[in-house]
Amino acid sequence: MPDAQVQPASNKRQRKNEPAQKGDGAVNELDTSKPSALFEPKQRHWTLSMAVPGSMIQNTDLFLQKNFLASSIARAAAVFCVDEIIVYDDNPSHIAPSLLQLQKKNHKKSKAELQALVDPHDEGYHNPDQFLFHLLSYLECPPFLRVPLMEKHPNLDKAGMLPPMDIPHHMKAYDWHQYREGMVVDAKEVEAYYNDSSTASKSKKNKNRNKDSSKTEEADEETFSYVDCGLSHPVKARTPVPAPIKSRVTVKFAAASDPPPSWPNLSREETEMLEVDIVAPEAPREEGGFYWGYNVRRAQSISAIYTESPFDGGYDCTIGTSERGVPLTSLIPTATSTSTPTTSQLPSQSQAAPATHLPTAFRHILVVFGGREGIEPAVASDPDLARHGLTKETAHQVFDFWVNLVPGQGSRTIRTEEAVWVGLMGLRAYLDALDHVGAVGDDDDDDDDDASVIG
Repeated sequence: MPDAQVQPASNKRQRKNEPAQKGDGAVNELDTSKPSALFEPKQRHWTLSMAVPGSMIQNTDLFLQKNFLASSIARAAAVFCVDEIIVYDDNPSHIAPSLLQLQKKNHKKSKAELQALVDPHDEGYHNPDQFLFHLLSYLECPPFLRVPLMEKHPNLDKAGMLPPMDIPHHMKAYDWHQYREGMVVDAKEVEAYYNDSSTASKSKKNKNRNKDSSKTEEADEETFSYVDCGLSHPVKARTPVPAPIKSRVTVKFAAASDPPPSWPNLSREETEMLEVDIVAPEAPREEGGFYWGYNVRRAQSISAIYTESPFDGGYDCTIGTSERGVPLTSLIPTATSTSTPTTSQLPSQSQAAPATHLPTAFRHILVVFGGREGIEPAVASDPDLARHGLTKETAHQVFDFWVNLVPGQGSRTIRTEEAVWVGLMGLRAYLDALDHVGAVGDDDDDDDDDASVIG
């Protein structure tokens, strides 16, 4: 899905959605050499999260193939506008033989601590969760920020061979958009660079001005941060709290649609005159209606997906995928069906009767995909869930919905990377339909009064 909402600076990048008319009325041949799919911005306050096991990387011994598996997950997330990816350990109670040597020397360390000791060159084989997390983070990062924000690492040796993400915030310097991603840079270094680039007389004048107005500059440093957002010069962005140097931020330009007249060839003075604010990372989605990439986090188990959720109240609609579930199509609500969302914490053995349809309103939906042996073994090996009496047979109780993505599948197995594409595609029509009627994403506090808390 190309970033069609980004306005190009020249006609060279204009996309041709319709055949052009010749002067004599004839129609030119349809040009399919460039993508023409259009992303339609629409504000939404709800989020879509998905969880995948890091063990899926171990399905192959080839390092390049491991990279392409990670790329497949990242591309699926981008295509279907996923806001969060959780990489979880689907066998937290088991320590692989490759870690036994480390365990002899560090017998008091946990599995996660042992994996952290793995040689960086071996993470793709002995620390798959970190490898997948690392690649997903790298691919989501705008290309111009990867070098300054991502340290050189063996995990990324083949990342340059992976297909581009081509999502809205991966833009060129000449693309105009009201929002951009950037990195906070040192204001003193920026000023020093400008002074060094000036003529001797101008530099002297600037130094005198700086000396006479030091208090004013100190005030500016408290309320402004210089941000490198891919332009010729850093922008001076307003911020309520000074952001740390080399931190990634989202900036918003005051002009919504029209770029400055000299765009993209802005001088230093023109760049500093732009009205820019550092905003929350979710602002492009909630205010502008743009898909703005995904966040990635790790979870040491299935239960940690819930307990470490970044959202207040956790996920109010959770879906587990299994060949032993009900068909996903049977859960898609009709125009007249209703369902009250529930808030899922750690589940107990006793649970209300499952809902018959996916909810028509929610704030944070989560889809969990299993590894080679499915979700059931991941539930059984989770110490926290075991204390709640959950087993393979009762794994479905961890979720609000237990679905089969491909009933009557022709192959005996569906690989995780395949299930992700199938599952997100199956939910696409459901989410789009609810979007159009405006039923999803209502952030109404009254919903909490009716929500049933499982725990």
